[in-house]
Amino acid sequence: MSEPFYILSIDGGGFRGLFAAHLLKRMEEEWQLNWGSRFRLMAGTSTGAILAAGLACGKSAVQLAAFYEAHGKAIFTPRLRSRLDLLKLFTSRYPNNKLQRLLEGILGNMTLGQVEIPLILPSVDIGNGCVHVFKSKYHDAFVRDPNVRVSDAVLASCSAPTYFDPVVVAEKYQLVDGGLWANNPSLIAAIDAHYRLKIPLEKMRVLSIGTGKSKVFYPRSQSKWKDRLLGSWQGWGLLTRWQRSKFIDLIFNLQSDNAHNMLCLLMGESPINSRQVLRLTFEAE
Repeated sequence: MSEPFYILSIDGGGFRGLFAAHLLKRMEEEWQLNWGSRFRLMAGTSTGAILAAGLACGKSAVQLAAFYEAHGKAIFTPRLRSRLDLLKLFTSRYPNNKLQRLLEGILGNMTLGQVEIPLILPSVDIGNGCVHVFKSKYHDAFVRDPNVRVSDAVLASCSAPTYFDPVVVAEKYQLVDGGLWANNPSLIAAIDAHYRLKIPLEKMRVLSIGTGKSKVFYPRSQSKWKDRLLGSWQGWGLLTRWQRSKFIDLIFNLQSDNAHNMLCLLMGESPINSRQVLRLTFEAE
């Protein structure tokens, strides 16, 4: 039997990407992994795009974990004006210029066309209302993005709505976080490996790393007077800004769960006990 085709997939999840970074670091240290030679395709969305792109560009997991530890607070520091209640209605939570500079620092000016292994970074084109999937040049049909800098593609994939501003790439595409449709990019990676690279599904082995999942997002109220005034659950109104953080997290978690379930079923396995897809994540508060 020929060697399995190993795929690495990393979810989005903001600063919780530190979990994935440390997990990758421990694996690297324990097994002396060379990610570029062991994994034949890498995919990452949002914070996962930082990690997947970093590994594909030759960075070590140790370096990437250090990146999160050193710069996480700087990246996720709210812009000053967003603390003013009125202006919160019109601005994103974090400025993306800090993240842009940091990504340029760690990824340099390397373009997608220069990345040697297959790399997939999902985003969304909000200008044209469609998906925009950045890919390295591992197929002759990929002619749109080979000159796009990896750092710009990652920044676009990281720009979650309400958290970061949209990113304009190639002076043409206005892009935001791919987590809106592919927070867990494992399904996309497997399908592209099968369709573009002609890898049989039974030959694939997928390491899918999540960034945590909450048990409860919108709990029911336990207060009778609040029930009469606001309904049986709270948090989805103008004054609370629809608890947008919870709402975005809910969307991303649904995406991740669905992708994992569909991928396992596609491979003819149960999502609960898959032998081809190893899903690693944790339960968040």
